[in-house]
Amino acid sequence: MFKFLAVFLLAILSVVSAIVINPVITTPNSRTKWRAGESYVVQWDTTYNDGTQIVPIPEMYKGTLKLGYFEGDDQYNEHLYWDLASGFNLNAGAYRITLPADLPTRTSYIVVLMGNSGNASARFTIRAARDTSA
Repeated sequence: MFKFLAVFLLAILSVVSAIVINPVITTPNSRTKWRAGESYVVQWDTTYNDGTQIVPIPEMYKGTLKLGYFEGDDQYNEHLYWDLASGFNLNAGAYRITLPADLPTRTSYIVVLMGNSGNASARFTIRAARDTSA
């Protein structure tokens, strides 16, 4: 009996840990143009497909936001060099971040939202910070 119960609990834990929460990032999107050094709100859906239906993201899941970019036609190397935020609730649906001030202008930046999976935004533009030395 104990062996059966142990196997049953292990099976349940395997199913629970296999749930992938992969919310869709809604902002930034392909029309977004941000400026280095300024603050913006990243937004995402607060629901996910649990395999049978669309359900709200549970409170217990925390997120991390990273900034990266693609180079040329490379679709795989996300260059996730910048940590923007971590430890926030995924079910919040939004988080305010401040971009690093030293980012060069590029039209292929992405924001990646990580919970127990990663989901990248569409490519968008960040312009270099304004020169304030003049």
